Amino acid sequence: MTDLRPSWLATGGASLAGGVLLALAMADTRLGWLAWCALVPWLHVTCRATPGQAAAGGLLGGFAAACLTFGWLSSVPAFGAAQFAVLGSYVALYAALWCAGVAWLRRRGTPLALVAPALWVALELLRHHAGFLALPIASLAQSQHAQPVVLQLASLGGEAMVSALVVLGNVAIAALLERRGGPVALGSAATIAAALATGAWILHTDATGAPLTLAAVQPAIGAHERETAAGREAIWQRLERLSIDAARARPDLIVWPETAVGDPRHDAVLAQRLATLAGALRTPLIVGASETEKFAVAAEGGTRVDEREAYNAAYLVHAGVPLAEPYRKRRLMPFGEYTPLADRIEWPRWLVPAVAAGRAGTADADFRIAPPSSRDTASPLRLGVVICWENLFADLSRDAVRGGAQVLVQLTNDGWFGPGRAAVQHNAASVLRAVENGVPLVLASNAGPSLVIDASGRVLARTATQFGAGIAVATVASGRAATVYTRFGDWFAFACIALVLCSAAAGRFRSAARHPRPSRFFAKEHP
Repeated sequence: MTDLRPSWLATGGASLAGGVLLALAMADTRLGWLAWCALVPWLHVTCRATPGQAAAGGLLGGFAAACLTFGWLSSVPAFGAAQFAVLGSYVALYAALWCAGVAWLRRRGTPLALVAPALWVALELLRHHAGFLALPIASLAQSQHAQPVVLQLASLGGEAMVSALVVLGNVAIAALLERRGGPVALGSAATIAAALATGAWILHTDATGAPLTLAAVQPAIGAHERETAAGREAIWQRLERLSIDAARARPDLIVWPETAVGDPRHDAVLAQRLATLAGALRTPLIVGASETEKFAVAAEGGTRVDEREAYNAAYLVHAGVPLAEPYRKRRLMPFGEYTPLADRIEWPRWLVPAVAAGRAGTADADFRIAPPSSRDTASPLRLGVVICWENLFADLSRDAVRGGAQVLVQLTNDGWFGPGRAAVQHNAASVLRAVENGVPLVLASNAGPSLVIDASGRVLARTATQFGAGIAVATVASGRAATVYTRFGDWFAFACIALVLCSAAAGRFRSAARHPRPSRFFAKEHP
């Protein structure tokens, strides 16, 4: 039998090509279509290579994809070559596991159209829930954030179902390139067509909630403006002016971004100014407040930052109503807002610089505003709040909606990462959160773009520029009936995990002699 295994040079070239295509798919809303073919080079290799050779190719391609996708991290203080090497290697492990797993299961007769999407989803779920190593950004599903028809599948099975569909598209294309792959390509294409038809039907199902006007304020606060009294006053004047501009649309809610102001609990003047402004606008405000900043370097000696109970919070401000308990960010950014396992591991300073330690909140927000349809009614409209990268974790938004939230509110500050892809990648997850739960989302970003997103994931308003002051205002419906995803969560992802485990168990009991390496990509294997 002719050995059709690819050479190491061919494996490396195909792996790098796939990594570059994946990175490009995350780089721009106009390039999301590349995700539907980015895995084809990897599939070409994995279905011919040994698991070891496939794993090596996955490591190479995954490393390239990670470094290109997350290149914006170079703007973060103390994030250099060593940190890039660790991050790239970690992300590449998932690509290596997928390539090796596909190769191993294919050699044992598992259909590619089943194993490739299911294994990708299983590994994506692991990457999204890996404790302090969780990295739920730049998923395949998020690359489709500008494709509303495709995104509607998230209301059924979350990000996982969208990612699986994209992988299946890659399988279809790979099959078309093979002489004997017609049946696989046809079956995959039929499944994709049915899924897109379902998405189109969901997209044209009207939301059931009352009209609600939401406004996001983008102040473009500079990193050093907070350091002087004059700078802080300039920030306030800008926030006030932008809020007055937003109020001309008579919104039901105005949202300021993460860490827009200091701590109103300990600053009576600030608290009074906020209450006065809310009264003048006749509109409730949600404002981001903080005692500390991400990536702030911990002081050497003296008072420990965490002894001041530093937190990242959001306040709901009503005219004439005392400040209620804030929402405190529950999922802090590792190595940015705290150092993981600091009491157990002495991290080398060349790899993990000391950061000021924040404190995490423990409860969901209990923010309510008068509903837009009848402001004298006794039934308030409940809001779900996430801060910064909490939008990446689907369980937080889902829990808020299950708790009664009809609108999601996100406060963020991506100004740390400079102009470029960071904000686009970050905001893509917010679109998924809206679709998954069938509720609108208003995103107030310090540096932008700030967005108003409807329950179907369509961006109805955005600020004109990044790193420029502005507002985004739009009227949306307050939400649909509870989605399948809101009710049942990650059922689809767990089904994929079960499929992978069953396939692996079945393959384990097959004789290697009866199932040698396939001689062709989609050829039936013979003893």
